[in-house]
Amino acid sequence: MKFKKGHRHSVDSIEKRKKSKREVLSYEDMPLEEYKQQDVEISKTAVKRIIIVVVIMIVLGLIVFAVANRDNLTPEKVSNWFRYDILGDHDKGYPVKVVGSSVSEGNFYCDNGVAYISDTAYVSLSSTGNELCYTRHSFSKPMLKCDGDNVIVYNMGGNGYAIGNKKELGSLKTTKGDKYLVTADINANGDYCIVHQTDGYLSKIIVYNKDNEQVYAYSFAKYYINCVALNNNGTGCIACGVSGDGGSMSGIAYLLDFSSKEPAATFTLEENFVYSAEYLSSKKVCMVCSGTAYMLDIASGTLNQIDYGNMELTAYDIDNDTDSLVLSLSRSGDGRMCSLQYIDNSGKVLKVIDTKHAVESLSIYKNRIGILDSGVCYIYDTQGKKLGKAEAGNGAIAVRLEDIDKAYILGINDINKLIKFK
Repeated sequence: MKFKKGHRHSVDSIEKRKKSKREVLSYEDMPLEEYKQQDVEISKTAVKRIIIVVVIMIVLGLIVFAVANRDNLTPEKVSNWFRYDILGDHDKGYPVKVVGSSVSEGNFYCDNGVAYISDTAYVSLSSTGNELCYTRHSFSKPMLKCDGDNVIVYNMGGNGYAIGNKKELGSLKTTKGDKYLVTADINANGDYCIVHQTDGYLSKIIVYNKDNEQVYAYSFAKYYINCVALNNNGTGCIACGVSGDGGSMSGIAYLLDFSSKEPAATFTLEENFVYSAEYLSSKKVCMVCSGTAYMLDIASGTLNQIDYGNMELTAYDIDNDTDSLVLSLSRSGDGRMCSLQYIDNSGKVLKVIDTKHAVESLSIYKNRIGILDSGVCYIYDTQGKKLGKAEAGNGAIAVRLEDIDKAYILGINDINKLIKFK
């Protein structure tokens, strides 16, 4: 009932009006105001049937939801959801405690944040220390390769591997039987390859595109392949190996074109074991070996050698942003008194920086070189000028430059970020 402006009503007048409207009979010849509604009883059997139908509908709904979201309902992702969204365990900033008990320098990467694999888990961190991905593994010898946001983790000497990025790691894949993995690589486009042992041959490489479709395979009869690098567009790779035939070690590099069944070229690397190989560009490849480094010009087929002389290699870094290589060579032969050699993509030594440091790790970013010596990080420019230093901690293992004045430090127990060098 609406009250209009200027019209007033008392409570008594409203009750009298209600009563007058109720003076009608029901179909039972009783006034409606005296009529009592009868309770309708539902049998227990009907109640049980209703409950069963509701439960079935809920279960079917959960099944449909689980099937539609099966990729997001893995134990790791459910654990991460509970850990981050429910408990709020994230974004604590550097230093960040290392997950697991050990991380090797080769399994520590920096690119607008950090990615590493320890003896127990793969972890990626943002530039502010926010944990982007945390995935446990059971690998006996875990290895990690990164390019941009793409990563491949694999169990060296085992048969498990997984493809992913900084925010998530895909489901575990395995090679069949006793085809144990030796090495692997991935490029920025998401193309990847694995090298494993195989029956009848010493090694076999299989290449996949980003959609996990096999695009190439090649078996090696004479050399054990221990190092591989994909080019940027996924059309070829460099595969390096070693042979012990005749009682002496000999190294080789195969240039593979995925449109051809046979290698495009092979290069002898003398008595060298290849530690690392990377494409600096589509036509340039850098290889760092036990006794020599090489720059390969694919277009001309020229292999330029950078000899270590009588010095011992203690650390190195390949930078494909500046198409350059930095070597740390110990003049004393025991890891101390290191010289830094700054080398361009033709193999020319542009600068030699003699230091008194025992370089344990080094990193290059643009025209800056960061080195680690006894818990202290030093910064040089590529012309040899020492620009500053910062305490990295007694347990420091590796340095990775993020910018000309910022560095990540891998320690025994944690990862720190240095932003001030004096």
